[in-house]
Amino acid sequence: MHSSFKYLVLVSASVFSLTFRALHADDTSDDGMRLQHLKESVQTGGSASAIAAIRSLPNEQRQKWLSQVYQSLPSNQPNGGGAVANYFELMQLIENTIDGGWQSAGGNSSMMPFANGVRIDVNGVIERFDPNKSTASVVKFPPVDSKPSSISLSGLGDWQESSPLRWVSLNRLDQQVADRMEPNNASRASIAMELLGGLYRIDYLAFDRQTQEWLLGGPAGNLEIKKSGELVNLETGLPPVLLEDLLCIAPQVLSGNGLFGCTIDPDPKRLTEAYEMARTPVAMRSLQRNPERWVEEWRKKLGRQNTKVIGLPQDSPTGYAMIVADAHMKRMGLELEHRPTSMNSYWQEKQIFKNSSQDSGLVRWWFSLTDHKIPMDPDRKIYRFAPSNVQVLSEAQMLSSTGERVAAHAPDIAAEAFAKGFSQNFGKLQRKYDCYGRLRHIFDLAVALEIVRVEMEKGNGRAFLAIDDPKVQPRLAIAPREIESVAATYKESSGSVSAIVSGGVSIQLKSLQKRMVLDRMQTNRVSIEASNDSLKGKNDNASVLRSPLSDEPFWR
Repeated sequence: MHSSFKYLVLVSASVFSLTFRALHADDTSDDGMRLQHLKESVQTGGSASAIAAIRSLPNEQRQKWLSQVYQSLPSNQPNGGGAVANYFELMQLIENTIDGGWQSAGGNSSMMPFANGVRIDVNGVIERFDPNKSTASVVKFPPVDSKPSSISLSGLGDWQESSPLRWVSLNRLDQQVADRMEPNNASRASIAMELLGGLYRIDYLAFDRQTQEWLLGGPAGNLEIKKSGELVNLETGLPPVLLEDLLCIAPQVLSGNGLFGCTIDPDPKRLTEAYEMARTPVAMRSLQRNPERWVEEWRKKLGRQNTKVIGLPQDSPTGYAMIVADAHMKRMGLELEHRPTSMNSYWQEKQIFKNSSQDSGLVRWWFSLTDHKIPMDPDRKIYRFAPSNVQVLSEAQMLSSTGERVAAHAPDIAAEAFAKGFSQNFGKLQRKYDCYGRLRHIFDLAVALEIVRVEMEKGNGRAFLAIDDPKVQPRLAIAPREIESVAATYKESSGSVSAIVSGGVSIQLKSLQKRMVLDRMQTNRVSIEASNDSLKGKNDNASVLRSPLSDEPFWR
C-alpha cells in the first residue's frame, strides 16, 4: 500500500514536470509541440496536473491553454452528450485556471449558472443557497469591494473578439460534435463550442444556399465573469447561448415533436390539507395576528411542489434551467425576490384591482411563446427574431370538491396584470437575472430549430450528423424532482390574503409558421458574410495547424 502511494506521487510529479516544461518552453517553440506535450500530460496523469501547471503561468499566458485542457478532461459520463457538453464542468474548470478570488480558495467569488444561487441536493430537491457565504478560511483574499467588478476571459480565442453580428454555422458545429462522438476521438467540446462562438443573443436565422448551411446570427464576444458569479457579455449583461441547451432541444424539435417545457405543481393531497387548514377559525385568527408565522406553518403543511420536465429527459440541464427561471418568476410575483421598480408585484396589483379580483388563492403563471411576427426574406432565407419570444400568461384556479385544481369562474385580474407587467419588463429582467437570459436563448433556439426543420423538409439544408441524435443530450448527475412551494401571505387594510402559485414553461411550436411575414426591408439590412474583418478568411483552410484556443472556427 505504501509503495503504491509512493509510485502515484512519482507519476504525478513527473507529469507535472513534463507539462511545466512544455508550457514554459521558449516563445519561439511550435504551438503544435506544446499542444502535444499538454495532451500527453493529461492522458498520463489526468487533468489535475495539467491544471496545476497552467496555474503556475502568468494569467495572460494561462488563458491561452484553458480551452485545450477542458477538451482533455475525463468525462464522468462516457456515453451520450455528457462527453461533449457540460456547462457546469466548464465553470469549474474556469475557477481552477483563472484567478478570481474563488470560494474554493477562501475568497468571495463563485460561478453560478442561475441567479441568486440554486442547487439540487442528493434527493433531487432544488434548494436555494447564498453563494456569497463561504466556510473556507485557509486563504485570505482582499475584501470583495477591492476586487474588479468582473473577471476577464480575454485571450481565450477569436470568438472572444467583440462583434455586432456573428454568424454561427449549425452545420459546422454539428460536424465538430459528430467528430467528438467517434469512439477513437471521444472528447469534450472546446470552450468556443460550449459558448456557441461567444453568441449572447440570437437576432437572425439564415440559410446559405451556396454552402447549404443554417446560421444563427447575433452579437457575440467580450464575455466576462461578473463579481456576482454569472458569465455574461460585459456591455449588455446577457449570458452566452449554450451548446448544452442546443443539444438538449435539437433532438426534440428536429424530430417534429414541437412541444417541451416543465411544470411546477403542488401535491394534490397536500394542497387539499393546506386549504382545509386555512379554512379553520383558529387559522384565520392566527393569520390576522401573525401572518409571517402562519404562512410558514402553512408552507410546511403544503410541503414541496413537484417539478416535472416535459418533452426532455427529467435530468436535462435545459429542463432544470426552465424550472429555475419559472420558480424565480413566481417568487418575484409574491415579493420573495427583488424586481424592477417599473414592475408591480401580484400584491401591488391586488391593491389596484381589489374590487375586481377573483380571491381564489390559487394562481397559475407560465412562460409561453409570444405571437410576435417573424419578418423573413424568402429570396435570401433570412429570418429576423423579435426582441423576445418569451411571455408570461396567467390563469386563476380554484379547488374543486374532489381536491383538483380547475379554472376559476372569474379571472384574477391582478394575476393577469402581473403577467403582463413581467412580459413588458422581460428585456430588463434578462439583463439583471441570467436565468431569464438563458430562458430567452432556449425559446429562440426552439424557434430557430423549428424553422430549420420545416425548411429541411422542403430540401433546404443538408442533414445533421449529431445534434438531432438523442444520445448527445447532456444529462445532470441528479434529476430535479421537488422545489420549495411558492406561497406567501400579504397583509392589507382589509385583512390578510394568501396565495399559492403553480405553472411552468410551455413551448409549443406547431403554429409557428403562422407568424411568418414577408419583410425584405428589415432582413436585407444584414449580410451573411463574416462581419468581423479579423475573422474573415479564417475558415478557408481547415488543414492549417491552429493554436489550442479553438478548433476550426464554425462561425463567420
